[in-house]
Amino acid sequence: MKCLWCGKEMQEGSLRDLIIGSDPLCSDCRGAWRRKDIRFLFQNVPLYSFYVYGKAFSSCLIQYKELGDEALAGIFLHEIRGRIRRLFHGYTLVLMPSTAEKERERGFSHLEKMFACAGMPMISPFEKTASVSQKHLNREERMAMANAIRLKKDAVLPEKIVLCDDTVTTGATLAGALSCFPHENHRIRICTVSYNERWLDDHGREHCLFRGRKV
Repeated sequence: MKCLWCGKEMQEGSLRDLIIGSDPLCSDCRGAWRRKDIRFLFQNVPLYSFYVYGKAFSSCLIQYKELGDEALAGIFLHEIRGRIRRLFHGYTLVLMPSTAEKERERGFSHLEKMFACAGMPMISPFEKTASVSQKHLNREERMAMANAIRLKKDAVLPEKIVLCDDTVTTGATLAGALSCFPHENHRIRICTVSYNERWLDDHGREHCLFRGRKV
């Protein structure tokens, strides 16, 4: 078996395989991702995230999300899929939207394939009304994009939902989604695979919990 990122041959049947299953990344590539679980209140909603959005992680995400390398879909949740199932047992995963143009260009829903290995119910009830991708926008422009998200016509949200995204950079997409429906009718959680440390600092690192302890 070869690592999906660096192509190095991996030894099967190792202790690491027994603990987390057969990882599609080798130990060197997986170790380059900075795993730091956090729990944070975002607009009074508990937000959980697992990796720092650093160079190694971002390279893999760009290759998958922007360049359409569909084979990488399973690498992002492999190590944390069990934790996600435990944290959000009984909840429905609600995927954040991409622009229609980006979905057509990519040819698949990157979040749907990314979160599929969690083995939980998923829905995609939101859509972006603007066609502009956030990739090249500055912070102010990204925050303005919060107003460009809406629920699809006739979309129904279950009582217990988890808003899911690949990373949180400014929180604009999540804020836009939260503004689309009345909170009192739902039990809401947020889950992102990674988070930008600058965003964490801006929102007050002292209020964030790292595996149950203050960061």
